[in-house]
This record gives sequence, structure tokens and C-alpha cells, in this order.
Amino acid sequence: MTTDTAPNRRLIQWFIGTAIFTFTVLLHITFPNLGGTGLRMPHNAAVWMGFGLMMAIAMWPATRGVIRYSRFHIGLGLLLLALWLPFLWTWNEASLIALPRMLTVTAGAILLLGLAQLQLTRRDWWWLGMAILLGTLMETALCYAQLYLLEPGNWLGYDVERQQPYGIFQQRNVLASFLVTGLAVSAWLIGEARRGCERAISLLAPLFMPAILWFAGSVTGWLATLVVVPMLLIHLRDHDRRAFKLWGIALLMGILLAAALWALEAMGSPRSLESFSRTSGYRQYVYTHSLRMIAEEPLTGWGYGRFQHDFLHSFADWRAAQPINQPEIIEPYIVETFAHPHNELLLWGIEGGLLPMLAMFGFACWVAWRLWAHGPGGERVLLTALLVPLALHAMTELPFYHSQAHWLVFLLLLGMVAGSCWQEKERVNRYTFGIRIGAALVPTVLVVFMATHFHTLWQAKRYVETQGQEFSALTKVINPFGIGNTLEFLIMSQQLRAAAELGMGGMVNDYLVWAEGLSRTEPSPELFANMIRAEKTLSQGGNTLHSVIERSRRLFPASSEIDAASEGDPNATSSEKATSEP
Repeated sequence: MTTDTAPNRRLIQWFIGTAIFTFTVLLHITFPNLGGTGLRMPHNAAVWMGFGLMMAIAMWPATRGVIRYSRFHIGLGLLLLALWLPFLWTWNEASLIALPRMLTVTAGAILLLGLAQLQLTRRDWWWLGMAILLGTLMETALCYAQLYLLEPGNWLGYDVERQQPYGIFQQRNVLASFLVTGLAVSAWLIGEARRGCERAISLLAPLFMPAILWFAGSVTGWLATLVVVPMLLIHLRDHDRRAFKLWGIALLMGILLAAALWALEAMGSPRSLESFSRTSGYRQYVYTHSLRMIAEEPLTGWGYGRFQHDFLHSFADWRAAQPINQPEIIEPYIVETFAHPHNELLLWGIEGGLLPMLAMFGFACWVAWRLWAHGPGGERVLLTALLVPLALHAMTELPFYHSQAHWLVFLLLLGMVAGSCWQEKERVNRYTFGIRIGAALVPTVLVVFMATHFHTLWQAKRYVETQGQEFSALTKVINPFGIGNTLEFLIMSQQLRAAAELGMGGMVNDYLVWAEGLSRTEPSPELFANMIRAEKTLSQGGNTLHSVIERSRRLFPASSEIDAASEGDPNATSSEKATSEP
């Protein structure tokens, strides 16, 4: 190996240090917020800062004139191309909604390519695993604090009466898949630990996580645990009997701790197991109708960014076409706004057609085949177990939208699998200037953007907390781009409220024009409720008001927000936009 292509140990140390800082510090930056997904959550904005720096560090070795790659990265490039291509024939007024998703996927592909440039050793990967484990352990500690330390009215907004921790993610299923991944990582790390303290840290996961997984009451988390834990035990038994005994004993003690805490909690405030095991009954209807939509537009899809609008209208049309003697179908099972079908493959299939859907499925099958056919002997079960929790969760919900940390964890683990299963090659790279500029600009721009975005989230939170009384908070926003649609909704709702109180019909008409446009891309109960109130303010009863109410109830047949608007005070508006996912 020449000097020019030798691993840069300083860069690797910076990369590992950034990963540890991202999972232990940046992931846990939060404050009261609007909830939801993406950049509506403060911790996602913070993790993006670390993500950008890790991406820049990883790609920097390519500035030496040599780039490393394997057939995995060629396949990844083809997958990325298949995901971008539908923009050519599906571009529409809602396509920009899908752009953040596409940029996130592209950033992930760049990070995976960068991991190959660093030439990480087995010990380097171990330390990256430790970074992930430390993040999951901190989440576990936060969950115990939510269960036993926080008081009613706490600054995190956690409901202590529910006794269902959600950590930093504000969603218990997202927490559960993160912890199950941490459990799998701990089994990997203890098998390769070199010191007693390393083994001790690794054993904290099976000792303390089972109780949190039980109290979270996540069916997705329970299913992932039932699949992954036997795989981990099989690997440890065949790999290291001592590690198998230690990890197995710690897991048994963790299960006993969970049972003891459950018994104590049940004695203090009885609750039935049913409250924990309830799951979303609407999901089967979302899945089956998603398949119908793919069958209707298999080649071109419905258009990137159009799922929220087209799914609601298509499902409403389907419901209306059913025989009236089938109440089990006619009942309004789907009553919320959906921006995602809770299955990643179905989303791409609906919006982009079969090309991106089959490309993702084919790529996943190719990686799985490569892992089991050419993966390192004795580690195939472990490597599979590391990927299962997040991959399984992506087929039942949208973890990578709720949490940027989940996306980063998945990329790191996938990068390790790729490095183990594909032989890397070196090739002369003449485009070093672009990499240098990108490596300098990307983390800088992301840090500035996300830092100002924190200010935006704080001002939006102030506005919502005061129920619109402190409108000056929105005028102080300096970076509206992270949650532009949310801010626009808040501002226009405030305008409608003021216009209704002052009797300014022109401004109310302006609101209706704006709302009509938004309803063509992002319909929601709150939006239609405001449109009903606006029509009432204009005293336009008759056909216009009736039409809006009819459209609203057709899309959201059991929305209490729309019912209240239809019967209530026209001056009371909905000032907070829905999160788009139930």
C-alpha cells in the first residue's frame, strides 16, 4: 500500500469521535416542540449537524487522488438513479414535498461511499458500535427518568400517567426499534471486547433495556426482540461461550427486573395488558388500499409528493363505491391525515411506480444474498441481526422520518456489512477539487442552517403555547425553510382569525384561495376546519359552505375538528398544523 492510499488514523479518530458526540450529545438536544417528523423535532436538526461532519470527514481521503469502491457502491449508485428518475415523468405541484427525502437518501449514499474511503479496521468498527450503544444507553436512562423521576407538568411534556416512555423521540415505536438495535449491538461488542470495562458497558444493555421495551408497549419492538434475541444467542454460543454466558445471564436478569418493575407498577396503579398490546387497526386498510393504488398506476406512479393528497381521495372514492350492506368496509377506519403508508416500499411504489419500489426490493435482496453467500463465516447471523430491527420497523412505520439517528445507525451498520461482504477496489480520482469544496461547505452550511432552525422551532413553540396570542414570535423567525409549510399554516391561520374578528372579508377570501391551493397537496382536518369557518365568516351559507363541509367529511368522516367547525364559532380557528402521521 502506498503512502497516498494508507488509512489516515487522525481522520478515523475524528470520525469516531464525531459519531460518539452525535449519539451521546446531539441526539439528546431537545426542548418543547410541535411534535411530528423530520425537522419539526429538535434532535433531528442536531443530529444532522453531526451527520454532515461525518460525511465530510469520510469523503476527505478521496481528495488524495484515489477513490475506493466496490460492487456494492455501484449497485447503490444504480439504486439512487432509480429513485431519482421518476421525477422526470411525475413532476407536479407537490414534488418539492419529496425533495427533502431524496436529499436525505443521497446524503446516505455519500456517507456509505465515504465509509469505504476511511478503510476502517475491525477495531474502528467496534468503536462505532460503541458510539451507537452509548446513545441507546442514554435513551434507556432517559426512559427510566420518564418513568420514575419526572413529575406532572415537566418541561419535556411527558405524560407521567401513561407510564409509556418514549425517550427523546416522542414516539414509543421509534424508541423501541432504537433500543432493540442497541441490544443487538451490545451482543456484537461483548464478543469482541478487550477489557473488563468494555464488557461491563456492553452488559448494561441486556440488563436494563428489557424493562423499557416492556413498558413502552411497542408491538413492533416486541416483534423485533423476538426475532433478534434468538439470533444473538445463537451467534454468541457459537462465537464465544464466555460472552454467551455473560450476555445471557444479564438478559435473564433484565427480564426479571422488567417483571419486578411491572409487578410493582401494577400494584400501585392497575392497568390491563390490553392497554399495552393495542395496535393500529387501520394499518391493514392502509396497506391493502396502497396496493390498489400501485395496481392502478404501476408504471408512472401517482407522482412524488402526492401520497398525502391522492391516498385520501382514492380511499374516499373506494369507500363510496362499496355496497352499503357492508358496514365493516364503510365504517371510517382511516380518519387521520396520512403522509406515509407506514411501509417504505409502498410509499415509493405509490409515488414513483414499480421502478423505485422494485429497485429497493432488489437491492435489499441482493445485499441479503451477498451476506449469506459471501459474508464472513460465523458472523452472518450477527450481521443480519444488526440490520433486522430498523429494516423491520421501516416495513411497519416510518422510523427514518421520525429520527435522523435511526437513519445514521442503519447506514453505519449497512456500511460495515458492505465492507465485510464486498472486495473494495481503488481507482484514480481526478475530481478532488469538488470533494474539497463539498467537504468544507456541507458541514458549515448544515451547522448554520440547523442552528438558526433551532431558533425557528423555539419561536413556533412560543406561538403555539400561547394559542396565537404572541404573534410577534413568528415575526422573529430568521430561517423559515426547515418547516416552511408549518409556519405558513400558522401565519395564515392567524390572518384568518384576525380577519374574522375585524370583519375583513377580503383577507378571508385570500385565506380561502390559499387554503384551496394547499388542499391540492396537503389536505388535513385542520385546514378544512378553517375553510369551513372562513365560509361561515363570509356568511356564504348555501352551496359553497355545504360543498366544503361535504368534501371535508368525505375525506375525514370521523374528524372531531371538522364537526366542531361545522357547528361551532366561526371566529375560532385551528392554529396548529397536524403532524400528518397518526
